[in-house]
Amino acid sequence: MLTSRASTILNLLVDEYVQTATPVASDGIARSPALRVSPATVRNAMSQLTEEGYISRPHVSAGGVPSDLGYRHYVESLDKWPELSVRLRRRVDRWLDDAEPDAAVWARRCAAALSQMTANLAIVTEPRSTSPRLKRLQLVFLQESIALLVIVLGETRLLKRLLPLDDSVSQQQLDVVAEHLNSSLAGLNHRQIKSLQLCLSNLEQRVLNDSLEMMQESEQADLPEHHVEGLSRLLNQPEFAAGERARLLVQMMERRVMVERIVATERESGPRVTIGAENRDESLRPFGVIVCHYGRPGGVGGAICVVGPTRMSYQTAIAGTLHLAAFMDRMVQSLGAGEAVRT
Repeated sequence: MLTSRASTILNLLVDEYVQTATPVASDGIARSPALRVSPATVRNAMSQLTEEGYISRPHVSAGGVPSDLGYRHYVESLDKWPELSVRLRRRVDRWLDDAEPDAAVWARRCAAALSQMTANLAIVTEPRSTSPRLKRLQLVFLQESIALLVIVLGETRLLKRLLPLDDSVSQQQLDVVAEHLNSSLAGLNHRQIKSLQLCLSNLEQRVLNDSLEMMQESEQADLPEHHVEGLSRLLNQPEFAAGERARLLVQMMERRVMVERIVATERESGPRVTIGAENRDESLRPFGVIVCHYGRPGGVGGAICVVGPTRMSYQTAIAGTLHLAAFMDRMVQSLGAGEAVRT
């Protein structure tokens, strides 16, 4: 357990290192207006912080560099989740409010805004349902033995499949089949539809079976649509000046490792901050990752994420993800929990 003074010194060291990316000397910390102690007192505190693993120093007289534990203490010592400055918040809100009412556009703008304010990589997934519900289905006559089955999910995602027909069927007959099924299935997810006991014709049963299969495949889809901004900003950070780290980062983006980890992150009441070695995936251990979910638990929603070096401005990154998650919450709700979502 750190003393109040050691904690203050550690947090000042983290703030300085985030700005400069160079080891922080005790003399610089001692000159801080927030700390009225001698350089000798700071050196003693830094020795304690080094012994306990909060900072590292190549030798006693060298400056200190925060470890993952030091960054974790810094984040945990925040009295409350930080907020964006009024000026920045207003500027971001004006730009977001100017966007057309479309979830893809909102997600793309949120990713751009978050990357710009943090100078790091930002990833925003478009809203989707964890268990999509059938809004309606349509059958379109194409030729004598083939129809097009179109499934419209509650978040306005379209699923399409060709449906071979055993007998010649007119568009009027297809409309009757679609109307009958819509009256029984609209508003239900695939599990609820499976549990129904319906009296159906052979064609209706075939359409129902194909619809269920398409809905299940959609629910099990690997990744939601997402928007990535700021890869060049992240690569410009000093930590990625070495070619090997930059290569691994680009490789992870191409393999979509980052997005897979974001989607797999369990939903929490606030942002989830994972620092360095706290990441389960070894390939993510050079990074700090902040994920904040938006939308309804178990309903339509998505995630907003910042990926940067462990040396990042956690206050700005946390404040940004929270603010943009709140914006996406409002936008999804304003359009009937997902009516603007596109496939």
